[in-house]
Amino acid sequence: MDNMPVHMRITGLAVSNEDVDTRRSAVSDLKASWTKLTAPNQLILKAAEIAAALGGDGVPPASLGNEIQAAVQKHASAFLYIDRPLEVGICAGMAFVELAKSELRVADWTAVDLLATALWLALDFQPALQEQKREDLRREVLDVARSRSMGAAEKARERSTVGDFLDLVVTIGEESKVTTNFKKAVNGTIDALRRNAALDREELDFLWWLQFGRSLILNKPLSALSEPVRLVALGIEAAGYLRRLPCEVHRDVVLRFVDADPELDLGQLLDAIGADRPVLGKGYTEGIVTAVPGVFPLLSALASGSVQGSGSTEVRPASTWGSRALLEAALAQIIARGPAKL
Repeated sequence: MDNMPVHMRITGLAVSNEDVDTRRSAVSDLKASWTKLTAPNQLILKAAEIAAALGGDGVPPASLGNEIQAAVQKHASAFLYIDRPLEVGICAGMAFVELAKSELRVADWTAVDLLATALWLALDFQPALQEQKREDLRREVLDVARSRSMGAAEKARERSTVGDFLDLVVTIGEESKVTTNFKKAVNGTIDALRRNAALDREELDFLWWLQFGRSLILNKPLSALSEPVRLVALGIEAAGYLRRLPCEVHRDVVLRFVDADPELDLGQLLDAIGADRPVLGKGYTEGIVTAVPGVFPLLSALASGSVQGSGSTEVRPASTWGSRALLEAALAQIIARGPAKL
């Protein structure tokens, strides 16, 4: 059972059975509507809207507010989001939680995976809320988003079972016309071999890169880079070798270079990176990264040289910045190029 009855009490108003039931119906409608979203940019913008409604003062973007209002009004005609703005975050958050329950796929990259990753990045950058009930909702959505993204990354790298070829059947029809099931007999086995080979190639490319001992982006030995610069550069570079979202092991590889792990806020990180910033941010000066800094705060800061968002003043270890660089860059790559074929 969902936590809708609990989260509805965020509003501070008396909550009736009808309130809970109509919002659940609206959530079901939103889930069906959002399932149809497939364009990466749409999904990133949707994640940013949901995160904005869940964090800060809880006042949602007008576009999301109107969308939630239309969904709720189908079941509770008197509802106006401007009177109950916190319910926008409740309904949007619960709609995502329901979406994230969809089955993980081995061979595919799904819109839900992208939405979850973007929402994880946006919510994780926000400061914790002082209002405990709202923070519980925000934290629930964040945890579900993280779990879905990491689960999708691990699932995508499961090796396929390579079965035997099916029996070849040759049929001779009228006028001696010959037909066979050749493609059906061999395609399953060949597709599994190709997919496993692609995963092997990803691992090999990633591990060969690791042996270089230098930053290819900055063209400097890793030993010549300060720790914050080294971890951010490695996170961005590592993402370039991935065909899907990063797994925990990719994060661990980047973080093997952690030493003192100094803590910095985003402004201090930019200062530490210094003259290397334009080089690291070169590939992100245009497009969705700078358009939605709430999802890509680190990459957009590297691209523009300025920081945005309340989370930018929060002090974080250099290892956290390195992990974020890996995830932001991997997501940006998927949006720009699409997931590489497996």
